[in-house]
Amino acid sequence: MSISVGGLISGLDVDSIISQLSAIQQRPITQLQQREADYQVKLTAYGALQSALDSLKSAMEGLDDSSDLTSFSATSGDTDLFTVSASEDATAGSYSVTVQQLAEAHKLTSAAFSDAEAVGEGTIHLKVGDADTVDISVSATDTIDDVAEAVNDAEAGVHASVIFDGTDYFLTLTADETGAENVINLTVTDTGDGNDTDLNGLSRLVYDQGVTENLSQAQEAKDSIITVDGVTDIHRDTNTIDDVIDGVTITLKSAPAAPDNEATLTVSRDTSVAVSKMDSFVNAYNDLLDFFDSYQSYDQETGTAGALLGDGTANMIRNRLRNFIVNTVAGVDGFSRLSDLGIALNSDGQLEVDSSKLNDALDNHFDEVVQFLTKTDEGSEGFAVHMVDGLDDMLDSRDGILAAKKDGIQDSIDDIQDQVERIEMRISAWETRTRARFEALEVLLGQYQATSDYLNQQIVSLQNLNDYISNR
Repeated sequence: MSISVGGLISGLDVDSIISQLSAIQQRPITQLQQREADYQVKLTAYGALQSALDSLKSAMEGLDDSSDLTSFSATSGDTDLFTVSASEDATAGSYSVTVQQLAEAHKLTSAAFSDAEAVGEGTIHLKVGDADTVDISVSATDTIDDVAEAVNDAEAGVHASVIFDGTDYFLTLTADETGAENVINLTVTDTGDGNDTDLNGLSRLVYDQGVTENLSQAQEAKDSIITVDGVTDIHRDTNTIDDVIDGVTITLKSAPAAPDNEATLTVSRDTSVAVSKMDSFVNAYNDLLDFFDSYQSYDQETGTAGALLGDGTANMIRNRLRNFIVNTVAGVDGFSRLSDLGIALNSDGQLEVDSSKLNDALDNHFDEVVQFLTKTDEGSEGFAVHMVDGLDDMLDSRDGILAAKKDGIQDSIDDIQDQVERIEMRISAWETRTRARFEALEVLLGQYQATSDYLNQQIVSLQNLNDYISNR
């Protein structure tokens, strides 16, 4: 720790002198720190600009892919009969749908068992449709509860349950999948009595369709059957049908008697998705323009300038964005500019949407609008694809214009900080040297003072001696 020595001999306020001289030398630091603060404000502004451009790009990415723009809605004339949905692969139109039969899962029920009655020892061979046979071991003491648990654990495509009617217990087996092909087949190896087909022991659970049916069929395995626009006997093994009408999924709910089993299915183009994406793009673009207006403004009353006022890079980005908006796209009949869709720049440079014109374009020229936005028949980039590519270039983290600008600003900040550090080191060294010189001066003055005091003492002594001699 350094010790400050004041002007004990000279009477000088050494600390004050050094402090004032240091303050003069620190003036360049103050100027550099102000420049650094200005650069930091600009760096923050470019970070905000990058976020605004990212938001615009995200909005544009909803417009540069035809699959994101194409949407259909489907309605059922009778939702108690069937419900319906449509994907982008659908085609607008209407269809007559008749539901003649619902798909059903095969269900079997056993004869009555008492609570603790053993089913019988052996092996159950369980098979559903054309699936592999699953073997289930049954011990001599197993009840139907044990059998139901074993069937469920086997995951053989069948789920089992036990029903109690107040007196007796019944085993039910239900196929996991609907459809006429998914018939439950259950044979046994009855080691209890050696007979695999009788109504005793484990063979009471046999259901070999058309051969031995010791279980009762509670529900026949059935396909769904529908008629679409006169095409009859369309069979499916499920009540959710997605391969009869392209892009349309029909979910059957009931199959009443004619004529209540017929309803109209309508598929229409849903332009609301495209409108919503257009609105998102317009809002993101206008938000970006608001950003520029804020950061490139000048307040004459306060003399305050926005962080990007007069900034060449910011001006270039703003002009490039405007060029994207006004550029033309060749090769799409009736649509060469964004304004042909009803989206145009107003006098303030912001985008406005003519909803009537936009809806008319989407309702009557949807394919052309999609081509204009994505890719023309000639293979040229559409408006949205071109703009997204341009934004990608700007936002590229390595070679983009924003990255280069931010790196340049950061380099300037780093350089200023290095300069400040060098100046502070120089001032610190100067203070050390100057304080040492003042301390040396104090020592020298102290020596001079001591010599002066000694000479004065000698003079006084001589005068006293002289007075003594004179008075004798």
